[in-house]
Amino acid sequence: MQIKKNATQEELEAIAKKEAHKIYRDILQLNLRAQIVIIFLCLFNPPAIFGFFMIGALLTAVFACCVAWAYMNNEVGILNTAINWWFIWAAVVYLLNFGIRALFCRRIAKQLPLYKPADEDTDDVEGTTNPQAMPLRWEKDEEGAHWQSLVLFHAPVRGLYALELVIENYDGTLESCPECACATSIEEIPGDRSRFVGLYRLEAGKHWLPVSLTNANGEQGPEATLTQLSGPQE
Repeated sequence: MQIKKNATQEELEAIAKKEAHKIYRDILQLNLRAQIVIIFLCLFNPPAIFGFFMIGALLTAVFACCVAWAYMNNEVGILNTAINWWFIWAAVVYLLNFGIRALFCRRIAKQLPLYKPADEDTDDVEGTTNPQAMPLRWEKDEEGAHWQSLVLFHAPVRGLYALELVIENYDGTLESCPECACATSIEEIPGDRSRFVGLYRLEAGKHWLPVSLTNANGEQGPEATLTQLSGPQE
């Protein structure tokens, strides 16, 4: 996901829609390779679609034995009936899998256009507006296993905001990024650099943006900066 500096709201909206379509395609698994795998599983091991691989393998083995018995004993009626019902079962599993994914897409499609309301109880805390390479402060969690940081971002007006988080010289990964993004992009070079870009729909006000990293080694957290790439004009 590429977002240029000071992109307009119309450009950010176009990016959000484009990324949403990618999410829908990934959930529905509409690419050719994924569809071939799904069809293969539906034909030879239907329960595996829902994670029951061993049960499906057992049922397929039983079905294969029944078909072999019917074939060797010239039971044409039983053979045709068994194969037809197996194809019907495979088709039902395929449609059920697609239907569940479609319902999930519908749920996401209702959430992505929503604007995140401002967080409460932030009047006594100063938020940051339009941060530019703002350094982050890190603290370890209670177990001492993760670095954590919390930024209070101030959105002056309602709109789409593009934020970039860059972490330098860090031998770990982003465990969790600021939530409620309508589009995200993560680029990681292990042991070197991580770059997270998030596109947020925010109501006017202050918003908490938590970040968590794995591998909290040492006494100080890694060098990290937060930058607002674009946002609405006040």
